[in-house]
Amino acid sequence: MPACNVCGQALSSEAAGRRHLWRTYLGRQPRCPLCGAAAPGCDELCRHIEAAHPEPGPPGARRPELAEGLPECPFCGEAAGRELEAHVRARHGHLLGAPGTEVGNGEQLYECPMCSLTCTNIQILEEHVDLHLQEHSFSEGGNIRDLELAQWLQTEEDKQQRSEEEKREREEFKKLQRQYGLDNSGGYKQQFLKNMEKEVDRGRMQPFEYHKRKADMMECLAFGIDDGKTKTSGVIEALCKYYQNENKDVKHVWLSTGVDHFHSSLGDRGWGCGYRNFQMLLSSLLQNSLYNDCLGARLTRTMIPIKCLFYHWNLLRKESESFSVPDTTLIPSIPKIQSMIEDAWREGFDPHGASHFNNRLHGSKAWIGACEIYSLLTSLRIKCQIIDFHKPTGPMGTHPRLFEWVLRYYSTENEGGAKVMCTSKPPIYLQHQGHSRTVVGVEEKKNKTLCLLLFDPGCSSQEMQKLLKQNSDGASLKLLRKCMGSLKEKQYQIVAVDGVLSLEEKTARCHASQVLTSEKIP
Repeated sequence: MPACNVCGQALSSEAAGRRHLWRTYLGRQPRCPLCGAAAPGCDELCRHIEAAHPEPGPPGARRPELAEGLPECPFCGEAAGRELEAHVRARHGHLLGAPGTEVGNGEQLYECPMCSLTCTNIQILEEHVDLHLQEHSFSEGGNIRDLELAQWLQTEEDKQQRSEEEKREREEFKKLQRQYGLDNSGGYKQQFLKNMEKEVDRGRMQPFEYHKRKADMMECLAFGIDDGKTKTSGVIEALCKYYQNENKDVKHVWLSTGVDHFHSSLGDRGWGCGYRNFQMLLSSLLQNSLYNDCLGARLTRTMIPIKCLFYHWNLLRKESESFSVPDTTLIPSIPKIQSMIEDAWREGFDPHGASHFNNRLHGSKAWIGACEIYSLLTSLRIKCQIIDFHKPTGPMGTHPRLFEWVLRYYSTENEGGAKVMCTSKPPIYLQHQGHSRTVVGVEEKKNKTLCLLLFDPGCSSQEMQKLLKQNSDGASLKLLRKCMGSLKEKQYQIVAVDGVLSLEEKTARCHASQVLTSEKIP
């Protein structure tokens, strides 16, 4: 392996040796070993040493500053003292002249110290060497540009990542808006018409039926009443008869007052469960004189259909007759319930919840939950409370405390040995993530286990009609029965009704709902 003639450094090749020689020695000026001053050549360096650093005392005396170490050769680093110039000329004289070789015809050749190229002209060689130096400078500048490029690419990548994250967040937000009906895509009316059009396109509905149902829907929406086409009545009474005749494994059963079942329709499928459960609860309250006296006047005042006004016009003219509206007209439609909740917000109920919906429900497909049901009932002067079973209280993620609470709610006024107890208690609104149902009773088995009886808005009228058959073998009860292992959501909330509020109590509860709280169990 070749080595440098000056410093002895091992080199990989002769070309590498030439590059090393040029960069290390030929390409830099000699420096004074005493003060570090640069000199254009060795002769100038020696003259600099003699002038700037003369020896003190008589001639021939050594300089004190050189006593510890002689001046070093700028080419090989060897200590040379006063003989530095002679050393350089003797050892490195070939480096002081032009880097060329004389050929046979007297022409001088100049070899590039950085590559194997030889030139016959010193100016050409200098230009060639300059190209090497420029290439070296460009390489160093390229490193700088590479760093800047890498930094720019990283910045652009960060921007792209942030942009993608923001886009993903917007898409997720829009997805949640669609899921919870807050995407301004229309409400009950728009969905009803759109779904009917799909039924016509698929051949499942005749055009004349489409126009008839559209007219009926528009009329009901104008009057603010539910059309009753998704309602099933008499289920509680049928259950009472069934349990009186069934003697297998049920020890006791408690049932709420009469409740009409309402299921989702073409207009609210996928988002209307909260409204349908409110209709169920309201249908029960209107069958109880305690609540009907409170609700009847307000609902009649806000929901009397115009066609009923004309229908009873003759009765109004007769002093002996009193004006009355069938109970079916008192069940508000879903858009009407939305307007009623907005009215409750305007009264001051649950401002935080109202802001979540931008104070607007009507004309949307927004989901509602326990807080909206509480605000609406309280605005109607119905005394109720929210109970929050915020975490499981039993093994395997179950909620035995929820079952026990429902049992106490129904059994407080009907304790005894009767097997079937038809109570005066209204049903219970039951909410969990993504869905809500109505609790209409509770079973106690002979082995002490409990099952809740639930009305689900997702269950069709055809299925609910099966419960009305008196010769039922109990198989249809699977639609209603939910035992402990069937309710394993992380959290449940219930809204339970318990009386009527005075105007003063309503005002106090409205003020308290500025920060709406619930009773937590456990």
